[in-house]
Amino acid sequence: MSFVDRTYPDIVRDGLTTLTQGVAREVHRVSYDASARPVRVPDIVLRRRPVQRVSFVSGQVENSAGERIPYTFSLGDYELVPNSDDPRDFNTLRFLPFGRRPAPDSDVVVNYYPRTADPTVVTDLNVGSVVRTLVEVVSREFGLLYQKLNLAYDSAFLETAEGASLDRVVALLGYRRFRAGRPAGTVRFGRRAGSQGLIAILAGTPVTDAQDKIRYETIETHTMLPGESTAEVRVRGAAAATPPVQAGVLSVVQRVIAGIESVTNERPTTRATEDESDEELRARVRVALQASNKGTVGALREGLLQLPDVRDVGVIEMPNGVPGEVQLQISLNEPSATLPPAVATRIEELRPAGIRVIAGPARNQELASHVALVLAGSQQPPALIESVHDAVRSTLARQVARAGVGRPVRVGALVAAVLGDERVVDATLSVGPKGGAPATPGTDYVPEDDVSVTLAEQDVSFAPDTFDEPPATHGQNVPVEVRAVIPVTLLQGVLIDAVKAQVTSLLQAFLSRLTPGTPVDTAAVLTALRDDTKYGIDAGRLELTLVAEDQFVQVIQGGPAFQVLPRHLFTVVSVEVTA
Repeated sequence: MSFVDRTYPDIVRDGLTTLTQGVAREVHRVSYDASARPVRVPDIVLRRRPVQRVSFVSGQVENSAGERIPYTFSLGDYELVPNSDDPRDFNTLRFLPFGRRPAPDSDVVVNYYPRTADPTVVTDLNVGSVVRTLVEVVSREFGLLYQKLNLAYDSAFLETAEGASLDRVVALLGYRRFRAGRPAGTVRFGRRAGSQGLIAILAGTPVTDAQDKIRYETIETHTMLPGESTAEVRVRGAAAATPPVQAGVLSVVQRVIAGIESVTNERPTTRATEDESDEELRARVRVALQASNKGTVGALREGLLQLPDVRDVGVIEMPNGVPGEVQLQISLNEPSATLPPAVATRIEELRPAGIRVIAGPARNQELASHVALVLAGSQQPPALIESVHDAVRSTLARQVARAGVGRPVRVGALVAAVLGDERVVDATLSVGPKGGAPATPGTDYVPEDDVSVTLAEQDVSFAPDTFDEPPATHGQNVPVEVRAVIPVTLLQGVLIDAVKAQVTSLLQAFLSRLTPGTPVDTAAVLTALRDDTKYGIDAGRLELTLVAEDQFVQVIQGGPAFQVLPRHLFTVVSVEVTA
């Protein structure tokens, strides 16, 4: 019996055709050139001729997308024509030029009745008759049998197995379904400025915190389209003991992805309340299948990248000009003179038979960087400048850590990452070996083929900062106009005029207490104006507009903060309180 699925209506139809002396499921292959003009579908000559009538014709047709789909042909698609020598010998099925035609190189299935068939003793095939009922009962059992056979067949494959059957399939690769309780959430990947085209983020891509102490993995494969600057992808803890994290903790992609510049979790992760779904498990295991196909360079690379100790893998085929040798230069998260036992074991598992694998840790080169920044505004408080420097150090160290073995460190990409901070207007930097001669600003650093590079935050130095605006005259105050729109919900018995007067007074007091370096954001304004005994403030519609000589900031929920500078003098121009 074939494993090709057959439905109950098909079995009933073929059973009734056979019972009434007809020919059921006669298969003919149709081959023709679909690009020819005009298109000519060859005639189908039925085997048991002459033919009295055709009862059923089915096959495959192509839809608008070029995909082949099942189709039942009607009398408007074909006709039964006679032999040219004998007008009474109807034996040929011909497809009409204006009807649907079968796809090239596909099978056409025909049910028909020969004119020479023996008379049938069955005279009543109507629904409810004894014969029809018996045929339907037997057909139902055959239909269930086909479904069970197809279910058993599908349960052996990753793409079609479900539930417990899928658990058994992935167990062959050493995988298990994640159970409820493991932390899960989403991260947002950011596209590098200037990168073009599609960017594939594979399931199983590791995302960690800055210290590489907490590790999550993507649980779905996502393709970032050319017009998209960000992509939100679901992640799950890499181990059962992985803890939930707060927003902004996951900030490092441990596997280099061309075109991806940044990653962060905008919301905290929480423990999942449900087991991993079949689709999530399939996506995670598909990547593992690339490593399970032993004997290829891709299997060696992908298999090693799944280990938490491995940051990148450089592959050189025939390093000594001898066929049958492959050299692996492995970049480790923790530089070491020898490979960890888990890495050596994985190489032996994936090594092709008869191939000599020369593997060792990539040589580590420590880098140093010198940065000259142009900051926004005419001046900034020292605390704010130091926070900018800290952010630049962290950004550069993270970007260099993503460089693969033997891959160049592009200064342009580093500058673009630094300019992601809105407080930085421009930057010039150099990068080169630590302790070596100063590198030329703007020149890429290209390591040797077996070298992995790192940049420690303490090895980033800064030139004196400059500003893109001339400094204000010493001792002269800088006026800042403030306009506020504050939507409130009044409690019972509270008048709107009294609330407006109170809110205006609280806002003026808040502004008078601000000191240089203090950020003015929605949270600070809500805290200053809050009075739960009289009203509530709608944070989503709160607007505070501040205009100075070199600053224009609209403080709204989720928007930028206004940075208070020395000699800022605040003046409340208008306060609109709406109920």
